[in-house]
Amino acid sequence: MLLYKERMLLRYVLSPKRERIGKSLGRNFKRAFAQHSLESQEMGKHLLARIHKMIRVEMKNVLKESTVTVTDSDRDLFTTRTWESHYTELQRIAPVLLGILDACIPKHSSRRQCTIAGVIAILVKSHGRSTLAHFFTSLVLYSGHAAKQVYSRLQKLGLCLSITSTLKLLDVLGTNHDHIVMGWVKELSKLTTTSRGFITGLPTAQMFNDSVSSTYSSFGVDSLAENLYASTPPSSPSLSEHSFVGNISPITPEVSCVSSDESDDIPSEPNEYPPQSTPVPAGIDNEGNEEWYGFRLVGDNVDKNVKPRDMRLNSQTTSLHYFHTYAVKDRICFSHLSTDPIEIVQDSINFEMFYPTVGDNTQLVSNLETLVARMFVQRIPGLQSLSAEATPHIKHLYSKQMALKSEVVPLGVMLKNENVLGDMIDILDGLHRYIPTTTTSQTLDVCAEGGHTRAVEVKLHNFSYIPLGGDQLTIARIRGSQSILSNSDNGEERLEGFVPVIEDWHTKMCFMEGLEFGHDIAPFLLIDAQVIWKRLYSSCSGMDTGTLFQLRNVINRRNVITDVSKDLTACEEFMQLATIAHVMSAAIHIAGVTNMSELSSKIMSTDKPMAAVKSLVKTLISEMVRIEYIAGTSESTCPSIDSVQEYAKETLSLGLLLLEFKDGIREGDGNRVLRCWKYFLLFFRATKHKNYCIEAFNLQMQYYYILPKRYAEQMLWGRFINSEGGPGHNIPADLHMEHLNKLLKGTICHLGANKTPQAIIRAGKALGALKYILEEFDRSTGVWVTTNHTTRSEAEDLMKMVTELSQNKVFSHKPGRNHQIFPSIQCNKLLESINQKKLDLWMTQKVGEILKLSPFSH
Repeated sequence: MLLYKERMLLRYVLSPKRERIGKSLGRNFKRAFAQHSLESQEMGKHLLARIHKMIRVEMKNVLKESTVTVTDSDRDLFTTRTWESHYTELQRIAPVLLGILDACIPKHSSRRQCTIAGVIAILVKSHGRSTLAHFFTSLVLYSGHAAKQVYSRLQKLGLCLSITSTLKLLDVLGTNHDHIVMGWVKELSKLTTTSRGFITGLPTAQMFNDSVSSTYSSFGVDSLAENLYASTPPSSPSLSEHSFVGNISPITPEVSCVSSDESDDIPSEPNEYPPQSTPVPAGIDNEGNEEWYGFRLVGDNVDKNVKPRDMRLNSQTTSLHYFHTYAVKDRICFSHLSTDPIEIVQDSINFEMFYPTVGDNTQLVSNLETLVARMFVQRIPGLQSLSAEATPHIKHLYSKQMALKSEVVPLGVMLKNENVLGDMIDILDGLHRYIPTTTTSQTLDVCAEGGHTRAVEVKLHNFSYIPLGGDQLTIARIRGSQSILSNSDNGEERLEGFVPVIEDWHTKMCFMEGLEFGHDIAPFLLIDAQVIWKRLYSSCSGMDTGTLFQLRNVINRRNVITDVSKDLTACEEFMQLATIAHVMSAAIHIAGVTNMSELSSKIMSTDKPMAAVKSLVKTLISEMVRIEYIAGTSESTCPSIDSVQEYAKETLSLGLLLLEFKDGIREGDGNRVLRCWKYFLLFFRATKHKNYCIEAFNLQMQYYYILPKRYAEQMLWGRFINSEGGPGHNIPADLHMEHLNKLLKGTICHLGANKTPQAIIRAGKALGALKYILEEFDRSTGVWVTTNHTTRSEAEDLMKMVTELSQNKVFSHKPGRNHQIFPSIQCNKLLESINQKKLDLWMTQKVGEILKLSPFSH
């Protein structure tokens, strides 16, 4: 190499390595230059030192960057940041470090981003800082009920936070836990159309001087209001322009005086104004102009017994009874429907609407044919090839919307017990903040001393009503609380804005439990007026072939017990399997074959197998299923009755009605569910289930007569939750409440001896954010999670039950045959035993009670 220095030409001899490096640099071969430089031991040291310096600088940037290293106060980052955004941020502030880590991971790894985030977390933790990975890992441990020692050990490795920091993190997540719902409330308040207005702000007699007070002292509050309205000048357009409907209790409003000393002539004759207790529709009509998506509140008690490790006189088992709620947004837009109140005349109510009509029976039969045909192609060996021709989902008007995933927001726990009336009122008062309300003010001139007038500010509260769902006990307590407060001063104090709505899961349990049989009563004293377990299940019927208890013993289902409420899932699954077995046995009987294999061969031998299935199903439903109400049906007993066959038909009929109800819920079909409630009303009436009978009647009254059309449809179609999205994945709203309660109880158990009210409130508020973070963690890390439970095949159990029923020919007619425990059972006897005149009289009495508590009634 030649080098000029101080006018002298110096010559250096380069080593072969340096010569290669020089040539690469001179020729601008960057890749070759980098390769040769790294191969040089001396230059490699300098390059590595430079890289180390760059990495230290980048680590400082990582520690300073707030979007990568977060503190407990950065709540929004927990629910908005993802592994992808974390990776993108590292590309910007630490490209060298990221490149080195990237090279250590296989090229096609699906967990590249979360792996790098974990390594960065360990590095950052060594500097005493935390990243999103630490928060996510700590929350995963918390949701998995990890012990304190697990936190302590993993913290030493830089993998998570301490248990104390994790609990503080939960407090941060619980901050503004209901901000999403409050956003819904704000939007609905803007879109309030024909909501119900309530007048407050009218003065009491104590405002005026003694002479005025004595003038009004003989009047009640209503009379005082009428006189105050009478003092309003006729030219005032404020209250007289509203149309008044409804009937609520009188109120004693508050007053805001804005002026005095002004004198106007007082009309000598009072004008005709409605009484003060009348609600006022307020707001503008924006139907069709804005998208109106309401929401629903659902609540239930959380009951938990806390047993101390060391029981003493001053340390006993504590029973916790708190109230847990959540909100779910409607998936259907009801902007096109009116919120105008319906004028109700009690004498004009048509009770025939509450009975299953001919159209209801026809539609029920059509749905049952679809369900049974689906059973055939899914359960009968050899017919699975026909699955593509069967109907997987019964479509309805809103099938597309009900296949969407529900937006659910847990609202936390209130330290109140719904069984205590005062606590129930406090619960409703706490939930009233979620009622969309707009308030407008107007000024009225009222009579004062000496003929003077006084300006009084009157407030109009306009509510957008929100359904509040729960089980029968919760709904009854809500109505009881509203009834007690019905004479309060204004709509807020009367807790107006809630529409108590019965939910479906507890109703299904009642329908199942209603079949429990009174086996401790002598057979000749039994009343054939009870619904599934009371009517069809008895632990004394083990010797009666074909009964539910005998079939339970055949397949050794020991978890099926007499008390349905103790294991509803086991009893429901058994009832569903027994129904399918009865369907197959009936099909075998009608087809004239001996087993399911012959039935499959006979169907597949036809030119059109699916048409043969539909024809067989149609015959089966028409001959073996009886679920219909016909007014005036005779209750006489046929002397040639076969009680064994009647028992089988009753089991098949009630089981299919239960499956229809469940399938309607899965599809989110409000009309199908409402149709089932019509039948439930009659069954609950026949089986003396008084409370659920009232709720079945009240539900239909709300839909057909009381609620404005928009609120009625919202009540009907908003009663389902789709947790994962997709058709056929809906569940009842109160069942989702039970799932949240189970999750909360697991968290409470994890607290150990620290089951304090503050800890329970913390867990309840953080439930929604915690659920989102865990879902995001599973998605980004590739954890496959499904809500469907893996179950063992029931094919062997089903085959054994079908064989038992077919061999005993339970669907063949043999006059005089009967079961020892069910000697005189008849199919459809429950519905036929209904006395329509007595039921109509009972409905007439209940209508007055229902309308009295409804703010929409006239």
